[in-house]
Amino acid sequence: MKPAGYLLLVPAGFACLAMADETPAGLVSVTTKNHIREGLPVFQPKPPDGDAEAREPDATAADPTLLVLPKLTVKEKRLPADAARHLGNPRDFDRKMENLYLDEVAAVGRLNYFLNCFTIPILSPSKAARGKAIQTSRELDRLSALMSLDEAKTLNDFYDELAGTAGSRTSGRR
Repeated sequence: MKPAGYLLLVPAGFACLAMADETPAGLVSVTTKNHIREGLPVFQPKPPDGDAEAREPDATAADPTLLVLPKLTVKEKRLPADAARHLGNPRDFDRKMENLYLDEVAAVGRLNYFLNCFTIPILSPSKAARGKAIQTSRELDRLSALMSLDEAKTLNDFYDELAGTAGSRTSGRR
């Protein structure tokens, strides 16, 4: 903007100053405000307890206008291990599961990765569903390591069903 253009702002500034001197008209008149204030109760602070002052001789005795709140302990609760699944966006979780599946396939070899990176929507499960099956399998492996041998053998039926869902073999039992 050219310096001459600033001259147009001077009258606008004077108009703002003139309007600032005027008091704005309120929605309620002054007499109505006074009538409302007369009906309100007068604030009376709570009288201090003699026992509380005897127990805590600190800054509250020096400053009566200081408000002391009771002590509060906050205990942090940890989020569960699968909190990202429930708190995040479902699309992000599906992308994470697809990446898990593709990483698992890529570990076998390039040809296997190339052949398995495409899915037929009607005939095969999605990459996200396969990734979820791999994650479930890993979690079951972790939990079965904590079990006794007899308890772990009862999971074989579930592993067979999981392998059918994922379309690939899961790790076998020993």
